[in-house]
Amino acid sequence: MSQKSVFLPLILLVYGALAALYLAAVPIFESPDELQHFGVIQHIANTGQLPVQGGTADDIGLWLQQGSQPPLYYLLAAALVAPIDRSDYAAVTRINPHANVGVPNLPGNKNQVLHEYPLRLQGTTLAVYVARAFSLLLGGVTVCAVYQSAHTLAPDTPRIAQTAAALTAFNPQFLFISVSANNDNLVTALASLAIWQILCLLRAGFSVRRSLSIGLLCALAAISKLSGLVLLPLAALAALVVGWRRRDRRGLLFFGASLAALWLLLAGWWYARNLILYDEFFGTNRMLLIFGRRSFESFGTWAGALWGEMSGLRWSYWGVFGWFNIVAPPLFYIFTDLLALAGVLGLLAYGWRARRESPQRSMLALLLLAFAFGFVSLLHWTTQTAASQGRLLFPYSAAISTLAACGLSVFRVRHFDAPRWALAGLALWALALPFVTIAPQYTPPPQVSAPPQNAVPLDVSYSDVRLLAYAAPDARYAPGDTLALTLYWQPLAQSPLDYSLSLRAISADGTLLGSLDTYPGWGMLRTSAWRPGTIYADTYHLSLSPDARATSALYLIVSWWQYPNGARLPAVQNGAATDTVRLPVGAFADTLPPLPTDLVETPPVTFGDSFRLLAYHLAESRLTLAWETLRPPPEDLTVFAQVLDGATIVGQGDAPPALPTRYLRAGERFISRHTLVITRSVTPGRYPLVIGWYSTRAPLRLPTDAPDNAYRVATLILP
Repeated sequence: MSQKSVFLPLILLVYGALAALYLAAVPIFESPDELQHFGVIQHIANTGQLPVQGGTADDIGLWLQQGSQPPLYYLLAAALVAPIDRSDYAAVTRINPHANVGVPNLPGNKNQVLHEYPLRLQGTTLAVYVARAFSLLLGGVTVCAVYQSAHTLAPDTPRIAQTAAALTAFNPQFLFISVSANNDNLVTALASLAIWQILCLLRAGFSVRRSLSIGLLCALAAISKLSGLVLLPLAALAALVVGWRRRDRRGLLFFGASLAALWLLLAGWWYARNLILYDEFFGTNRMLLIFGRRSFESFGTWAGALWGEMSGLRWSYWGVFGWFNIVAPPLFYIFTDLLALAGVLGLLAYGWRARRESPQRSMLALLLLAFAFGFVSLLHWTTQTAASQGRLLFPYSAAISTLAACGLSVFRVRHFDAPRWALAGLALWALALPFVTIAPQYTPPPQVSAPPQNAVPLDVSYSDVRLLAYAAPDARYAPGDTLALTLYWQPLAQSPLDYSLSLRAISADGTLLGSLDTYPGWGMLRTSAWRPGTIYADTYHLSLSPDARATSALYLIVSWWQYPNGARLPAVQNGAATDTVRLPVGAFADTLPPLPTDLVETPPVTFGDSFRLLAYHLAESRLTLAWETLRPPPEDLTVFAQVLDGATIVGQGDAPPALPTRYLRAGERFISRHTLVITRSVTPGRYPLVIGWYSTRAPLRLPTDAPDNAYRVATLILP
């Protein structure tokens, strides 16, 4: 039994198993533009007609710019889903108003649409999965075509074909797109088949069957997606080379005639339709009116923008998920960068070795041209709109994977098969990412029987939902930090509306330090869908602004409001109506502000083992004290400042430091500010001013070397 007969079915089996994991991990409409792609399918299945694009996003359907795409994928998928009842289409395509689309560095709200749990495989959901199954099969066709392309290039080196097929089948991004309702899958399969047949043309010359096959595949690719047009110059160049090399004018003429005839017959009608409807051949101007056109002042600004997008393009060839908002662990991109670098460097060596082998040399040149044509067309498209996504290079997978496999084959030595280990690593990443990266982003909050013991109990209600408790680390935060917290909700009744949760991190004086608006569960749970009586542990990671400046206790404001009109739900806390539910969640400080320069130094005075008095400043009734932290106390302490008349307190100005003392750090210097208020009638004169520290939990003062643990810091003169 040949290696081919064993390996190809095996890799297809592994591809199918991995694809099934991605199919289960990714909810419907949570891959790039799947919502719009299925919108086209839905329209065709309902009406039997292609969508006609309006001039703006306001006068077209949910398909948006995808209605401007060539229609073959949509026509085939519509035929598959037409028998399915899709009357719930509007209900399952409700948009998440707080979705973080295209922003991978923001936590949560990765879902573009609102989902029901548990999954019910019926109606529109079933139809989407049918379209996805069709895409999955097309992905298998692509893997086969890549294998055949590499085998045609190097028939005596089966490892190259095996490596090329595995590079495609184990690519997490390819798996992710292959289980999406997306026309990329059809054009990728057709283009891969076409490249294989063009390689066969270079190796074996013209035949009627091959010419018709290439013409058919090029035409079908052109009616699947505009990127399929890249095949036309590629096929034409290959035919010219073969015709010139073999002096086969008749074969060349038949090839050209069949290519043109099949293209006009199968694809030309759609391009003519564009001319009639939109006065343009490709329909891209109408697409850009809907999706948005970008412009650059100069080539330099375009080149700079493109260079800035290259990491996203590079990463998304291997694995950026969701709506370009879920990234893999950094180690994955290091691995794929090294894999790609090895492929490029190895290809240089492989090409040098093959420079005198005429058939292989021309086939390598064709594969390089296929990649170059595809990459240049993508660059051209990025000059018009934001399109730096690696999946747009998938139609050239037969070229990219085959070239990479050739390069990696150079690193195979007698006792170490580097490509095999690299492919094993890629397969392990492909296996792990659905579990560690994708699925967790779409998991609704867990249901618990009761809040844990370490949670702070609350008596707060908002209309028909109770906030039973919350849990947050009692920590000190700085600009750019993330506040992790869990809110324990219990709905009392089924809500008729979907309310948005508002979380605001503020300082003691109300300065906004960070904010978040979301549906519960980071968008994965709606108030109209949660179950009365159930307790949900709703966890968030609230980013604090890197530009925030404050030194104080940190509070969280929790409220509910209705999107988009902003109407807020009334709150009741401890049995009384309240405008603000404010929860203490630690403290916030960057670096403490420097000490003022107008202070008067004092002899070293310590209070317990916690603080040392450094200096003071007294101006009328305003007292400023400078301190150094020796050892942070375990609780929050307050500085007292008292004006004495003998043993009687006639004035006072107690105040804690701006930063609660349990969050101070050893060695930090800080100030406390006090406004002295005279509380008794006194005669003009000089009165001692004493200071010290005490706990508000118990009337205990920190010990110091002074009577009654009250150090006389200055004398206050009262007029």
